[in-house]
Amino acid sequence: MAALDTVPDGSNVLIDANVFVYALSNVSQQCMTFLSRCSREQIYGITLFEAVHEATHQFMLAEARSKGLAAAQLRKYLSEHPEAVKRLTDYWTNTQRILALNLIFLPGEEKIVVGAQKARAEAGLLTNDSVIVAAMREYGISNIATSDALFGNVNGLSVFSPTDL
Repeated sequence: MAALDTVPDGSNVLIDANVFVYALSNVSQQCMTFLSRCSREQIYGITLFEAVHEATHQFMLAEARSKGLAAAQLRKYLSEHPEAVKRLTDYWTNTQRILALNLIFLPGEEKIVVGAQKARAEAGLLTNDSVIVAAMREYGISNIATSDALFGNVNGLSVFSPTDL
């Protein structure tokens, strides 16, 4: 693994959801700087809509926690209280910020779903991470920006991670 701030200019880099979350939640200056570099096309940021959905989910949960909603079983609480979900609106601002970045969004395709099974069998990845690997392989992308160390177990990937967490 290499530090996120060492991604060479001109690189194609798949962005995992956690980089969006750490950047837009002001947790990691390296993640913020990385997304800024993508926005200016110093780096070609690539992602999946699945990563945006995951980041949106994390932003929603963080907002619910900050508003004091049933932290012990938050997901269960929200799924059983749609009126509480309707009152959560702040999280959407961060999702809009992701969509406004100068990124390439890869399409979801059946061959990526099938390829994800191979990635799960080879590296022991969970579903969302295996979809990322399958998409990277399908589109010939070898660099990933993530804080998830498990991507280091995948052959052929160069993993760039924030070191300021």
